[in-house]
Amino acid sequence: MKILATALKLFNEKNTQAATTNHIAAALGMSPGNLHYHFKNREAIIFALYEQMLSKTVLEHTDLPVTITQVHEHQLDLAKVYWEYRFFNRELLFLLSRDPELKAHYIKKNVAHKRRIRIVFEQLSANGYLHVPADHVYTQLVDTVLLCNQFWHSHLETLGIEVDETNLSGGFEHIEGAMHPYLTVKALDELAALQDTTNKVFGHTIKI
Repeated sequence: MKILATALKLFNEKNTQAATTNHIAAALGMSPGNLHYHFKNREAIIFALYEQMLSKTVLEHTDLPVTITQVHEHQLDLAKVYWEYRFFNRELLFLLSRDPELKAHYIKKNVAHKRRIRIVFEQLSANGYLHVPADHVYTQLVDTVLLCNQFWHSHLETLGIEVDETNLSGGFEHIEGAMHPYLTVKALDELAALQDTTNKVFGHTIKI
């Protein structure tokens, strides 16, 4: 839908407060009333964009990665989507504070996402890619994934680092670094084979 595509562009370029429904309507060459026929307010547009982002990132249980290669490839896909919808994680806490419906929906989806991440790590262990010495390590790894996925943008901004597609993908490098002490030889061999591909995608060397 052109409304969502235009809103996404404006939100990414500015922010959700600077890009009002009037700005979105003007960019589309339509009247505000016509836009409000489709979306009653800016919050409804943001909610729809969040749902759109979820449709590109959430995997069904049967499609969850079961090898270190599949995890790596999924991270590459996520990096592209997070950049495409970068306004959302950039303004995450603010957006949740302004829309109780979005907040409740986000928490529900995030709790389910946390369970899926745990399943992925358990499957990697079962398939010989991870050696996790204690149950609490799973929890720490899962939390690291969530923190990097959701707040890496804020992390960069608070350090005065330019937020571009390459730097935003650094959160996934951090995740791999957190996993590294628990990777088996099987996993390390697979990651080494992926090194060249990763460098071509991100344009810089990823330390594995």
